[in-house]
Amino acid sequence: MSPSSPLPRREFLLRAASAAAVATIPVPLPAAAAHGLTLGLSQYSLKGLFAAKTLDPLDYPAFARREFGITELDLWEGGLPADRIDDERYLAALRKRAADAGTHLFLLMAGVVDATGGAGKAKKKAKPADHARSIERSAQLGCRYVRFFVSAPGGDRAAAVARCAEALAPLADRAQALGLTTAIEPGASALTQDGAFLAELMRAMRHPHCRLMPDFGKLRGDIYAGTEAMMPHAAVISAKTHEFDAAGNQIDFDYFRLMRIVAAAGFRGIVAIEWEGRKLDPVAGVRASRNLIERALAAL
Repeated sequence: MSPSSPLPRREFLLRAASAAAVATIPVPLPAAAAHGLTLGLSQYSLKGLFAAKTLDPLDYPAFARREFGITELDLWEGGLPADRIDDERYLAALRKRAADAGTHLFLLMAGVVDATGGAGKAKKKAKPADHARSIERSAQLGCRYVRFFVSAPGGDRAAAVARCAEALAPLADRAQALGLTTAIEPGASALTQDGAFLAELMRAMRHPHCRLMPDFGKLRGDIYAGTEAMMPHAAVISAKTHEFDAAGNQIDFDYFRLMRIVAAAGFRGIVAIEWEGRKLDPVAGVRASRNLIERALAAL
């Protein structure tokens, strides 16, 4: 059975019991505010609910506020109806639903910018025109950021930086014209899963509307060093989580250490939960993620 399929009652009850062990009494959200941070939520965290059609994207803003107390929300293009993603009335309705729920759509997650000249093996590709359309969608939704991956060519590192900068600059210019900023997330190629490479790319571009989106789960190698390298250029943080131990801690990496890196960098902005686990249902997974982040921030 796929993770997004409806669960038999027995399995649902077992997962609910597991969730209760992990998602204990929530730590109040002001722990984030005390450090100048705001907890956000990625729509991707609830992809199982959208796939099962138990949650409609139009209801996502109200659902997120009611269930999690989170008001800064990102959207994922793959989580919107394919036949309505270019329907301006639908985008306007989604933006209104967010406002009516007292929430804000701060970012749209788009696809891969291929800087390899066609020689790369990006997991996801889009025509250049699609990228411009993603920026326009973001503006229509009232977002501040649009997220892209970039696929870098292998070989010479300096040449790869130059190729990535050349591919991203026009998109950053377009975003700037519409009052947005592009946020580059690690992924799509070996070099662009290296936080130091992405930081080098930002220094080469020096574009005020092209920044980074550290994602703990997308970095390879030393994720702590990679996160630290990216932080001076961070626009928003994707707080990836997968699975939790009995104490409610992430088993893949040390969130307490990561939040110390974020705080030490003087970051003031959105830390968006992006739960991608399988052992909990999406609601329990987001709650467990929120609790972990709040505990880590409270310990600073």
